Amino acid sequence: MPRTKPKPQARGLAEGLRFERRACKLAMIEVANKLGWSESTLSRIETGLRNASAEEVSALLAIYQVTGARRDTLIEMARDVDRPVWVELRYADVPEQAKTLAQYEADATKIVGAAVTLIPGLLQTPSYIRSLMSAGGVSPQDIPLRVDVRLQRQKVLSGERAPTLVSFIDEAALHRRIGGAIVMADQLKHLVAMAERSSVDLRVIPFDVGGHAAIDGSFVLLEFADNRPVVHVEQLSSGLFLDHAIDVEPYVRATASLDAVALDPMQSVQMIEHLAASYK
Repeated sequence: MPRTKPKPQARGLAEGLRFERRACKLAMIEVANKLGWSESTLSRIETGLRNASAEEVSALLAIYQVTGARRDTLIEMARDVDRPVWVELRYADVPEQAKTLAQYEADATKIVGAAVTLIPGLLQTPSYIRSLMSAGGVSPQDIPLRVDVRLQRQKVLSGERAPTLVSFIDEAALHRRIGGAIVMADQLKHLVAMAERSSVDLRVIPFDVGGHAAIDGSFVLLEFADNRPVVHVEQLSSGLFLDHAIDVEPYVRATASLDAVALDPMQSVQMIEHLAASYK
């Protein structure tokens, strides 16, 4: 039976606290000594293996001199940290869930994504990302950092232990001209290049299918060798992690349903190549 691992919100809190310590250029032993803790206690907090109370988080943030909305967010995350559902409203320059999702992607053995209106994040080109964020109302000063975070996430596909990536992409996402014809032509050619990797399967859901299991929205299902699956759903102003088996199961069934109606990998690449040529 898979051993219990930190739930998404606990993992997000751990990453946030580790980030703030490193931003202050403090070693774990220095912080632990200031609080009268052992270094192992802080290490377990920063890896999500030990939940930190709101009071402990407050003490850490005082040392890191974190105030305002950022402090409030991390302390709130410490409350009821083991909840199986983590909802985050998007106000920060880089959402906490983006960092946590990157950790999950790095640990995953398989990533299954369903994309309805947009090219999946792990397969987006820099120009596509910038155009998408600009059109989505992201402030110009925040765009470079968000682009960098997404590109850093994509490196997981090139690592020695790259997970298997299965991307179900609705045909609509291939037709939507994010950034214009040149950007889209480059984006679709990038998809074709990525599909040449043995660990990447692209599966286009053609218009002829009509309705399908992901028609209401995109999602990512992450599978692990030693832990149960986790689902991430991203929306315009919020993100959602699902960890409880009863919440994850509908997405497992959805991927099986998409597999039954999507084009096979070869047919999918042929369609993408045809559309890429049409953008020239």
